[in-house]
Amino acid sequence: MAFTKQQRNKEKFTREYKVREIQKSITKKTRLKKAYLKALKDEGYSVPDAQPQSRARISVRDMKEQRLREGKKKIDEKKEIKRERRKNSVMQAAEKRQRQMDRIKESKEKFKQREQRTNRLTQRTRTGQPLMGPKIEDLLDKIKKDDTYTN
Repeated sequence: MAFTKQQRNKEKFTREYKVREIQKSITKKTRLKKAYLKALKDEGYSVPDAQPQSRARISVRDMKEQRLREGKKKIDEKKEIKRERRKNSVMQAAEKRQRQMDRIKESKEKFKQREQRTNRLTQRTRTGQPLMGPKIEDLLDKIKKDDTYTN
C-alpha cells in the first residue's frame, strides 16, 4: 500500500500524527538519557540522584491559576506604574504653574516699582521745572545698594 506524497502530507497535519511524533521523541529522549546514565555508571562517574521536578507534574488547572496570578500581578504593576507616571506628570505641571505664577508676580512687582520710580523722578514744579530732591534720593539709594561704596 503505497502512499502518494499528498496523502503523506495530509497525514502529517493531523492531531494524531503530531501526538505520535511527540510520543516518539519523548521515548527516544528517555532511552538516550537512560543509556547515558548507564554509560556514566559503567565508567565510574557519579550519577545524579534526583532530577529537578518538572513543570509537567503540576496539574493544568494549577498552571492556569498560576499564570492568571502572574498576569494579574503584571497588570497591577502596569497600573501602578501608570498611576506613578500620572502623579509625576501632575506634580510637574503644578510645579511649572507655580514657577510661572511666581515669575508673573515678580514681573508685576518690578513693573510697579519702576512705575513708582519714574513717577518720583518725573515730578515737576508748578512752573514745569524738574524736582531735584527725588533724583538725589534715588542716586543715594543706588550708592547705598552698591557694594563698592559701602566697604
